[in-house]
Formats: sequence, C-alpha cells, structure tokens
Amino acid sequence: MRDLSVYFCKKCGFYSYYPLAKYAVCPRCDLDMALLPIEYKEFVNLNCYERDELLADQMIASSSSVVRRIIAPHKINNTREIIAILTYKIDELNTENVKLQGTVDWMHQFIWQLVKRSKNITPP
Repeated sequence: MRDLSVYFCKKCGFYSYYPLAKYAVCPRCDLDMALLPIEYKEFVNLNCYERDELLADQMIASSSSVVRRIIAPHKINNTREIIAILTYKIDELNTENVKLQGTVDWMHQFIWQLVKRSKNITPP
C-alpha cells in the first residue's frame, strides 16, 4: 500500500490526502492539486495555525491569481516605495554630478593654464 501524500489546491487552498497524484483533484475548483513539500506524518502533527501558515506560503509561492489580484493595487498605488526609490536615485545622481563638476572645473583650469603658457611663449 502506498503512503498518503498531502495535496492542496493552488486556487482556493483546499487540501486533502491522496495516495497518487492522479486522484488529487480539488472538489471545489475541479483543478489538479499540487503536492505539499512535507510528508503526511509531519503534516498531521502540525496544529491548525501551522497548517494555515504552510498553505498560505505555498499559495503565495505558486503565485495564484488570487494573490496577484490582492497585491495588484498595492503595486500600482505604492507611492511611498516609489518616492523612496526616486529619492535614492536623485541622491546618486547628485553625488555623480558633484564628481563630474569637479572634473570639469579641473579641466577648465588646466586648459586656461595651457592657453596662458602658449601666449607667453614667443614664436622663433
């Protein structure tokens, strides 16, 4: 006899125990269920909170459409994160600008020194 394995539905989170993957079909969604990365014996020893955590993590990892729909408004309207990224980029650009301005000032002085030297030299 085969050992039981734990399968869950990526869409709704329903879980059940089956000996073979071909029997693992969600009764709610009528979709093939995915194997949980934990043995049956370990899963049975988990309490309800631990089971919920494991299933939630697996559903997020499988990036179900439910999770995408929940996260979508956050990604679109997350102005704090966008402002933080842009502020960091502005700081980087300002630092680079200061370095470049220093280089331009140095080159400007160097060119004027060469011009002054060339004017002081009299042609033969």
